[in-house]
Amino acid sequence: MTVLTEPGFRLPPLEDIDVEDLAALPNEYRYELHVGNLVVMTPSSFWHKDMAGRLYFMLRVAGLRVFQDPGVRGARPRDCRLPDVGVVTGLPPGTVGYSNLAPSYFSLVVEVVSKNSPNGEFVAKRLWYAEHGIPEYWIVEETPDHRDDDGVVTILRLDETGDEPDYVEVRSLLLSELEAEYRR
Repeated sequence: MTVLTEPGFRLPPLEDIDVEDLAALPNEYRYELHVGNLVVMTPSSFWHKDMAGRLYFMLRVAGLRVFQDPGVRGARPRDCRLPDVGVVTGLPPGTVGYSNLAPSYFSLVVEVVSKNSPNGEFVAKRLWYAEHGIPEYWIVEETPDHRDDDGVVTILRLDETGDEPDYVEVRSLLLSELEAEYRR
């Protein structure tokens, strides 16, 4: 059975959606596949967009290959995450046809926590990125006083010395402080 979602657009049966199908979905939304489950993500706040944009710009000016909303393909065909920002060490040939890459291409992924849509950045996504071997993971959240112009960035690095890979916190600082460090 095909589900009709909007005029002229047909969605394959939900139980059959895989990573490749995500690129064909309507562009107005952001999607992830969590162990085969399609997750339609809510629109982000302007604070969220601002934090992600500032991080993108900061990392790009630092000379890194950085992307907004890059797809990170999981080990299974029905598993894909969409971090807010990602830094890659290289790109495969023919990037016109790619909307997601294997985790081995990423050196850093960043998730900005939306107040209206907590998506498990602190547990589920953290463990997923760790299990897939991404060396660094940053989480950005609101400041304790809910400032519109800043966020708290928690920098985590992959630790594979335990039974299961996980991240250890390196430090936590304001985005404005991190931007100042990158400008030096």
